[in-house]
Amino acid sequence: MLYTISTSPYYSDFDSLISLLTEQDEVLLLQDGVFMGHKISLGNKDNNFLMQLKDTRIQVFALQNDVEARGLMPYMSSYVRQISYVNFVQLTVKHPQYFAW
Repeated sequence: MLYTISTSPYYSDFDSLISLLTEQDEVLLLQDGVFMGHKISLGNKDNNFLMQLKDTRIQVFALQNDVEARGLMPYMSSYVRQISYVNFVQLTVKHPQYFAW
């Protein structure tokens, strides 16, 4: 299943999301959700949200246009693969079911 995250992790029930993920799932960060792919988190050394996603060992993507629009290009984790709108469509074809978070 494809999980799309469009809000900041500070405004969502992130723990519930983590509990739902399986190894076959993939996560796409878009809109303000791209802040989850930031290397550090508001004064913390590490981004705890990103660390928890890494622990699940699922693939995490971010919509490149949204990353660029928020000026986050130099700050994004290498764990998060930045993709185009074309790749976004390919993900939706690959995953007929998705969950918008």
